[in-house]
Amino acid sequence: MFNVLASAWGGLTAQDITHLRFLSMFVVLLGGLSAGYLASNRFGLSEQLARKIMTIVLLAFNWPIGLFIIWQMKLTAELVWLPIIGAVLLLLITFFCRLVFAFHNLDEKSRMTLILAGGLSNLGYTGGMFVCYALFGQAGLGLSQIYVMLWVPVVYLFFFPRLRIFELRMKQSEQTGFSVRSVLDYRMLVVPAIIAAIVLNLSGITRPQFVARFHIVDVFVYIASSLSFFAIGLRITFARLRNYIPLYFSLGAVKFLLTPLVASMLLGLLALAGRNLGPLAQSVVMVQSTCPAAVAMVMMTNVFDLDSRLGSVLWVVNTAAFAVVVVPVLFLVFT
Repeated sequence: MFNVLASAWGGLTAQDITHLRFLSMFVVLLGGLSAGYLASNRFGLSEQLARKIMTIVLLAFNWPIGLFIIWQMKLTAELVWLPIIGAVLLLLITFFCRLVFAFHNLDEKSRMTLILAGGLSNLGYTGGMFVCYALFGQAGLGLSQIYVMLWVPVVYLFFFPRLRIFELRMKQSEQTGFSVRSVLDYRMLVVPAIIAAIVLNLSGITRPQFVARFHIVDVFVYIASSLSFFAIGLRITFARLRNYIPLYFSLGAVKFLLTPLVASMLLGLLALAGRNLGPLAQSVVMVQSTCPAAVAMVMMTNVFDLDSRLGSVLWVVNTAAFAVVVVPVLFLVFT
């Protein structure tokens, strides 16, 4: 959408386009959530529709987005440690969440939902990337894009198969271990898409020109985001927000205290090993380490039949805390 506008208004600068991107995504976020909330709480639309909507997003939009983006990435050795830190941090925090959240008296689906909320962060244009741009300019935005390069492959190649196994176990299926059939589950189309994208990229095959000409990725991102936020809104009732207050504080401690601490330790270890990333890259890592729960977490709770109500309210409260408390602190520290 913003690139379509940029084509029409040739005088827009890169900074203007980034501002338009953030503004438009902010509108999509509030519009989708509000529409879903009203549809469920005022017009009686069943919240069970949320799972179907999230599945449609996964089947129709996520895999081509992953395919087209990774296909044209510059997979070079430059700053190779930046995406590695992002992937290692994701896996470490998820492991710590299994330990930390074990103290809450929750059923298995709710505990798994809480672990996903703790491990998966919003690192994109509605979260960490925009904050890095606002703080450090285009250089910070570029480093942020490198930082998240391994996020999607790790999520879909590690988390999705494990969630599929968990789902089978919950349904007392005979197939409770990993198999090729688990990866070929229709909800995991993005896995072979990522593999195909990497092969196409390394083979030097050029991505079709129509993808850029018609802004396919941008259109798909906005459609997928709108549907996802609408589905989240279907699950939200203000009465439920009071039911999980202890979990908000536990999740906040993991996202806004534990994760930045672990990130700083990883940077320290790299420095000791003689792999100093430089001040700007280190700042980008620290900002990204403070990001709130990811929209992908809510999608997973719906698609894999976890506690989607809990996932929705955790996302709303954690994102609000990030915007109101964490972002002002970041600007105070880094400006």
